[in-house]
Amino acid sequence: MHRAPRPTAGAPREGGLPTLRGSRVHLRHLTTDDVDDLHAIFSDPEVARFLAIRCQTSREMTEEFLAGIHEGFHTRTLFQWGIESGGRIVGTTTLGGLDWDNRRAEIGFALARTAWGRGLMLDALAAVLDHAFGELGLHRIEADVDPRNAPSLRVLEKLGFRREGYLRERYIKDGDIQDSVIFGLLRSDRPV
Repeated sequence: MHRAPRPTAGAPREGGLPTLRGSRVHLRHLTTDDVDDLHAIFSDPEVARFLAIRCQTSREMTEEFLAGIHEGFHTRTLFQWGIESGGRIVGTTTLGGLDWDNRRAEIGFALARTAWGRGLMLDALAAVLDHAFGELGLHRIEADVDPRNAPSLRVLEKLGFRREGYLRERYIKDGDIQDSVIFGLLRSDRPV
């Protein structure tokens, strides 16, 4: 049964997503001014390899991708922040599949290769989780990761996510059959 999203009191309603601050990055609502940065990130095959979206082969694809992000915000089913560092968008982090009745969402993230290995994603995700469990009032966050994506697995484990399942041959992307590791994090799993 499909239920219409029912925003909580903490869900943003007007304008855009709230700006979130980590110790090294800040996360903000994405605008059309960010298309070039987004295209640089999502046109890189190494970045897109384990993502649910296709590699962005044209600027027009990235513009459509951004339009989908804005539509998800307006329907309250997807909140996707740009991760800003050094005045540029270097990645995104997402709360998708927002289920307001069950206070649950799925977290997603991507980072430009030039920003890999600097701890920026750990900082960004910590800020999103604080917001999700705080202002948004969510109870559970899930993640779905290709088991070959070792850096993403490590980040989730550092944040306290627990492995809850392994789904064999769950996806086929560009002819590549991919397994999936399912992670979960409850509000009660987070340190106070």
